[in-house]
Amino acid sequence: MKRAVKLSFIFLFMVSCTTGCWNLKEPDQLAFFMGTGLDFTKDGQLQVSSQIVIPSRLGGGQEAGGGAGGKSFRVISAIGKNIYDTVPNLQKQLSRNFFIGHRQIILIGQRMAEQGIGDFLDQFVRNPQSEQRSRIFVVKDGQAKDILSVEPFFEPFTSTALVRQQETLGLKRRYFRNFLSDTFSQGLQPMMPAVSLTDTKQVVYSGTAIFNKDDGLKLVGFLNIEDSFFANWIANRQTNLVIASFVKRGNGNISLNLRSLDRRIQVKMIDKQIKIDVLLTGKGTIVENNTNLDPTKRNDLQIIEDEVSETTQRSVQQLVEKVQKQYKTDIFGFGVHVHQQYPEQWKTLKRDWNVTFPELNVSVKVHLQCKDPGETNSSIKSIP
Repeated sequence: MKRAVKLSFIFLFMVSCTTGCWNLKEPDQLAFFMGTGLDFTKDGQLQVSSQIVIPSRLGGGQEAGGGAGGKSFRVISAIGKNIYDTVPNLQKQLSRNFFIGHRQIILIGQRMAEQGIGDFLDQFVRNPQSEQRSRIFVVKDGQAKDILSVEPFFEPFTSTALVRQQETLGLKRRYFRNFLSDTFSQGLQPMMPAVSLTDTKQVVYSGTAIFNKDDGLKLVGFLNIEDSFFANWIANRQTNLVIASFVKRGNGNISLNLRSLDRRIQVKMIDKQIKIDVLLTGKGTIVENNTNLDPTKRNDLQIIEDEVSETTQRSVQQLVEKVQKQYKTDIFGFGVHVHQQYPEQWKTLKRDWNVTFPELNVSVKVHLQCKDPGETNSSIKSIP
């Protein structure tokens, strides 16, 4: 009996040591996917492209992605009925099993985005290997495969370059899981950053792509770069921003580097009519002064703050009205605030929010403060 018990313990120990490890792959046995691109070909087929690390070409001290040893990645593509249907065709191009757990970006070509991406995102949600912290972008006027194939200046991969580019632009970190959360949230339509390829084969930020989740997650349009910064400010997704504005009473332009951005959205219900008050605030530094004003003087500084605030306020108000009338999709999340502040009324409003949103009475106020006039007092323009 004792012998049987001992053998049982030995058997259990051996099983516990091997469980979960029998199919373990070493890193040098895997092909790491850094980015995935989704495109529709001209004849309407799905093309999936993947950016794969070439470990032997990863070296330190190289300024460009490829360095002397060539590109540090390779891009492969396959055609299929859906994403999973392309997997065998991708795998047969590789001598190693691919691994998507380190994927940094997902790129969606404009042609595909216009047809709707709801069905194709299903695989990313269901696959346990899929990295939910991947960044997601739309490729404006182009294909995802072309973006993945670009060799960036400073980073080894396009995927890494795009992630860092977003951070230098002052955009908060937004992942694929955040996009999914927006898709399933009430009173909010999803948006994602857009990138494009220049004639010189450089990947640049191109603004924001707007989607309609009530119509198969179809792309409905784009915001330009300035409008995108303001939209992200309203949505509380912008950490810092540079604003250039003409100051009439200073007869020149001025630029502010705003670092303390905030927003407050208040909902009012007046005679069963909804009114949205948006307050945007920011504090920053004067980084260029081409006016004849001296920001160290309180009166001159007040003129600068007031005029830049008023100009920015008009621009943001125009943006809100443009989104309401042209795109008719609540990318700002006003519906979320109605839900939070008037939960009972929201039960009725949510059914036709896409009809209500374009008719909302939205008032925008902007209040900017200059906490630092910069290294010099007055503008060179004002020197006698």
